[in-house]
Amino acid sequence: MLDPMNPPLELRLLARLRVPVEASVLAGAVTGGERRIIPIGTGAVSGPVLFGEVLPLGADWNLRRPDGTETVSARYLLRLTDGTVLSVRNEGVLTPGPAGPEGITALQIEAPVGSPWAWLNDAVLVGSLSVIFDGEAVAGVSLEYWSTHRRGEEPRE
Repeated sequence: MLDPMNPPLELRLLARLRVPVEASVLAGAVTGGERRIIPIGTGAVSGPVLFGEVLPLGADWNLRRPDGTETVSARYLLRLTDGTVLSVRNEGVLTPGPAGPEGITALQIEAPVGSPWAWLNDAVLVGSLSVIFDGEAVAGVSLEYWSTHRRGEEPRE
């Protein structure tokens, strides 16, 4: 039975991203697995709430564990169509799937104070991530950003 004092959460899609990645820099074996730094290229951010581009100024400090799972620890920037620059931290776990690694991430977005996007500073955000292949090679990633809110409440903006 649902607790009426604690209604379930709902998700709202904020954006879809397609981001190419560059060749990874192999840092080698570290505690917990193999560290790879994967540079992030210029990508597209397409709504329904956020629109713009991913700037080629970030990287994923990826850790491939012995069991085949990977931890994502990415930092990068988005430039929205209104010129606002958002800083994104995206962390999560990818597991092997039939079409390649896929997973769920937790996002933190830092937006300029006083901007129309300042509400993102306090938003609880989750993401989905899947790897895009070009033959055998990793070509990029596909992401979705989702905001959370309680059922019956209006999403924040």
